[in-house]
Amino acid sequence: MSSNLEPNLTHMGIFTDKPEAMRDFYMSMLGLVVSDTGVGKYFKRRIIFMTGDPMQHHQFVLVVREPGDPPGGALFQVSFKVKSLDELREVTARAVVNGATAVKALNHGNSWSVYFRDPDGNMIEIYMDTGWHIPQPFADELVLSLSDQDIRRITDEHAKSVPGSLPQEVFAAQLAQKLAAAQGTRS
Repeated sequence: MSSNLEPNLTHMGIFTDKPEAMRDFYMSMLGLVVSDTGVGKYFKRRIIFMTGDPMQHHQFVLVVREPGDPPGGALFQVSFKVKSLDELREVTARAVVNGATAVKALNHGNSWSVYFRDPDGNMIEIYMDTGWHIPQPFADELVLSLSDQDIRRITDEHAKSVPGSLPQEVFAAQLAQKLAAAQGTRS
């Protein structure tokens, strides 16, 4: 395995019992805007994606706590970004060797992600961007044993079939306008 991995901490998610109040709080306090919202396919709960950077689909995620969720802190997940599918495969292998549990690879359309639990049970996401924006939440299985070309082809096909999908740079430009408008209303 390579020793040149440089994953970057990029976003985190927290549980909330007050999604609208929390959304409004972070919008007003930090100038974040909602980039997407909906109910997940695999994480079957309402998710609110927020960002203050048009190049980042989300930097902060609010996950609505559901009855029956385990008690505990507010942390939902911590996410690290890598630069290639090879790095994603390598981190996944390292996680398994080091005792990670509940490993699940997902294609979100806008990212290829691997989720797992660390030894303390915290959810960790390792991911990379695909170059697409697909309205979130969106998830299909990601088969990391496929070639990079096959993973790209599958993702491109998904993106072209899902209404609202855009190249990431087009979505980023739209998000920049939304952020500018939100900043203008706070002045």
